[in-house]
Amino acid sequence: MFLDRHPAPPYHRRGMTLRVDIDHLRRILGASLPTGARAAELFIESRLSVHVGVTMSADGAAAAPTVERRWETGAHLRRFSHGGDRRDVRHESFVLDAPTAGTLEALALHPEAVAVEWLDGPPPLGIARDNQRSEPVEARLADASPSALTGAWSSGFLATATGLLSSWIGAIAGGLAGGPASGTDGFCSASLDASVQEILLLATDRDPARDTRSSVVATLRASVSGGGASDQVNPLEEIRSAATLEELARFASKDLHPAVQLSARAGRRLEAAPAPRGEMPVVFASPSGGFLLHEVCGHLLEADHVLRGVTPFASARGLAIASPLLTLVDDGSIPGMRGSALFDDEGVACRRTPLIMDGTLVGFLSDRLTAVATDGISTGNGRRQSYRDAPMPRMTNLVIDPGQDTFERILATTRTGLLVTRLGRGRVDPASGRFVLAVDEAFLIENGRVTSPVAGAVLRGRAADLLMKIDAIGCDPVSDTGSPVCVKEDQAIPFGILQPTLRVSSMSVGDR
Repeated sequence: MFLDRHPAPPYHRRGMTLRVDIDHLRRILGASLPTGARAAELFIESRLSVHVGVTMSADGAAAAPTVERRWETGAHLRRFSHGGDRRDVRHESFVLDAPTAGTLEALALHPEAVAVEWLDGPPPLGIARDNQRSEPVEARLADASPSALTGAWSSGFLATATGLLSSWIGAIAGGLAGGPASGTDGFCSASLDASVQEILLLATDRDPARDTRSSVVATLRASVSGGGASDQVNPLEEIRSAATLEELARFASKDLHPAVQLSARAGRRLEAAPAPRGEMPVVFASPSGGFLLHEVCGHLLEADHVLRGVTPFASARGLAIASPLLTLVDDGSIPGMRGSALFDDEGVACRRTPLIMDGTLVGFLSDRLTAVATDGISTGNGRRQSYRDAPMPRMTNLVIDPGQDTFERILATTRTGLLVTRLGRGRVDPASGRFVLAVDEAFLIENGRVTSPVAGAVLRGRAADLLMKIDAIGCDPVSDTGSPVCVKEDQAIPFGILQPTLRVSSMSVGDR
């Protein structure tokens, strides 16, 4: 039996389809452009979200699954104009919650009046529809309901999701009971967050763009105590993400089974010694180093930072900023990765954008407002958290091209150092490029071999130094199966990582 914390509100029973007459809306956008404006853009979003949770206490008792569900739609209108300098592109934004076909037309014509009561009725638009076409060009968004036979709200989806989560936390409890982490404190829990996002982008200066994006993220948590030299409770978390529930279920038949991985990590954490301190070589097993390079490259190569001059790489295009071994790109067109899409949130096609080639800085990440930094053409990196937010230049998927070395050879040629297999939270100062990044799991490297696990390591340094000190790149790129999230100005969006093993010849390793 499911405990539904958020039953469907009445409007869901009337149907959830938002039909948009694309041609008519574009005509309104063009006809209503004020003097001095050069373009208008209307972003329409519909998002369906479902959260399923399962818990198991220390005595093995499982609580009834909980289900939370949400559906929301909204629109964001932007009008673009030039400032005194043609390079200075400005915009004004207007946001509309829960639009209807009528209020969308009103927003396009009179955005300054989005809060006025007449928006609830038929607005006097004064722009006739084109009745010559037998069938209008329409977009249908979020055609799903709680009674749907398929999709994230259907009973079949919920039953499958709950069965999968229950089997995973049962495997966690069994793995902990039979391994070195034999004590459980509190409970194990598993949750699944599924979402389907549909977007429609209409603009006066380019063709309409429409995309459907889906994701499923499973999160397993356990608290472990006892064993080792400490009785401290160690909360552990393992995350898996995929585009569909069927893809997520495949992890159960692979070495990446989250329950197996979490149980093994619990044992290693209880055996871990304090991390060493000082300058030393650091090897990043694939794909752990991708998050580090996302922080020190992704943000520092965003065109808004470049145009404001608040990044050490603002004037470095065409210069060698990294080891000649490193080729790093942003690629939002790779199927199945977390940051991939057909279009960005401004309707620009996602593609491969080289950033660093053989150590030389060749590009930046831009959106429409910052495209002046990329020769006047957006790189397709205008991304936003939801329709309530304006897009900003953001990374989609960080990709590091593979090198020639194997993982075994990189280890064998590292006499002493640190092997990082999981990174935690971190921060980077865009102006200076200085970063601090916590390590979630690492091992000592002694005489070219991996030895004991260590805990509590923190990596510190400067982006420019780090990039130059990359002295080995493996031939084993792996995609991150977790759920990396990029946060910028309080907007959190998913991104992907595809990274081989890489080694930094010297890094500062400290403790927390």
